[in-house]
Amino acid sequence: MMRSFFNAVTGLNAYRTWMDITADNMANVNTIGFKGSRPLFQDVVSSVVIGLNTVTNTMKSTTYGAGIIVDSTQKMWTIGNFKQTGINTDLAVQGRGLFIIKDPISGVNYYTRDGQFRLSKDGFMVNSGGFKLQGFKVDEKGKTIGTGLEDIRIVQQLPPRATGRITFLSPANMNADATVPVNPFDPIDPTSYNYKYTITIYDSLGTPYQADIFFRRSATNSWEIYLRSDVDPNTAGYELSGDWLGIGFDTSGNLVYDNTVVLREPSPDGKSYYYYLDPGLLTVPTLTPSGGTFPVNTDWRVYVGESLQAIAVNPGDPIPNSYITQYSSDFIVTADQDGYSKGDLVDVYVLSEDGAVVGVYSNGKSLPLYRVGIAVFSDPEELIKKGANLYSSISTPTIMTPGGAEKVRSGMLEMSNVDIASEFINLISAQRAYQANTRVITSSNTVLEDTINLVR
Repeated sequence: MMRSFFNAVTGLNAYRTWMDITADNMANVNTIGFKGSRPLFQDVVSSVVIGLNTVTNTMKSTTYGAGIIVDSTQKMWTIGNFKQTGINTDLAVQGRGLFIIKDPISGVNYYTRDGQFRLSKDGFMVNSGGFKLQGFKVDEKGKTIGTGLEDIRIVQQLPPRATGRITFLSPANMNADATVPVNPFDPIDPTSYNYKYTITIYDSLGTPYQADIFFRRSATNSWEIYLRSDVDPNTAGYELSGDWLGIGFDTSGNLVYDNTVVLREPSPDGKSYYYYLDPGLLTVPTLTPSGGTFPVNTDWRVYVGESLQAIAVNPGDPIPNSYITQYSSDFIVTADQDGYSKGDLVDVYVLSEDGAVVGVYSNGKSLPLYRVGIAVFSDPEELIKKGANLYSSISTPTIMTPGGAEKVRSGMLEMSNVDIASEFINLISAQRAYQANTRVITSSNTVLEDTINLVR
């Protein structure tokens, strides 16, 4: 008789725990990145009596239960709905990964689905508790530098950078109808060249200078390129910065340099190619009126292609088409250079999916600085809740950059995955189960009382 009392008490404890868990879920229905939990119930057996029917040769058993226990709670890792906030530093993970943040005091890493980040006064991306978001350092092309995680810190002021490279991009066309100038090349004589393109370059102090690029037809399907810039304080007027470059087109329309078909080389990402015209150097004056300098013997190669990255010229495949063409059409030149003046931070945003943290500066430059690090656990149940939307773990996660299965959404936050309707049903179920167990205690007490009254 006494066993029913204790069994019912275990039911009261278990369903009270269920109501506690349900109440916690409902209390966090608006908590960013919150993952609801559910109890895992297990029955308890006090004893089992096993017998053998010798006539039928069958087994039979009698089981005496000892009630129920809550073995553990299980976090529900379904992805919550995303909501747009319009704040560039609000992030959400589309996938099962978590953001990695570091306690600046203890240096311990924690993990979270809460992407409410902001810039601190020192330029770090931090959460509301001041924990620093972790990521991988990248170069200006967005390529990851090294393998270690770092505190994501946005440079508040971008120092100037001297121009070290000028690049031709698409569209660029040499007019096939142009004639060979009679006069020898003279930068102040417009009749000695066919076309002039002006681009702004910068010295080490960020001082801008005008650089002129001259295109002169030298023969059929052959062109000369001259470069000059007024950067020498000791000589008035423009100065030639280097020797001319010869480019041309063969009878098949291939772009050539010194009768050699222009070569191409695959880029590291395997998605594009680098195209080259000239492996030679253009020597740039190192003194400027502002006192700044250019890199000594700057390699101002005339690049044709998608990349500004300087790498060695290796043999490759001829390209029947390139970014410089020669059609019976007007001259058009598109060029870029890698220098810039000082810039102050204007804005910060994160590229969706890619997770690249980009700084926007007053000098017009938008530079990728970091890529957000994402931690993925093979068994997320290993994560331990620490409060404040944080988790810790005794196991080591897989650290990756966003993309593929794990994508970062910028300007969005992940809402709690708690379903209020389901939680109300759970609450009612827990309440009814609790009431049923109280009735067991009442009934057991009545039966026990009737048993005692037998002797009166």
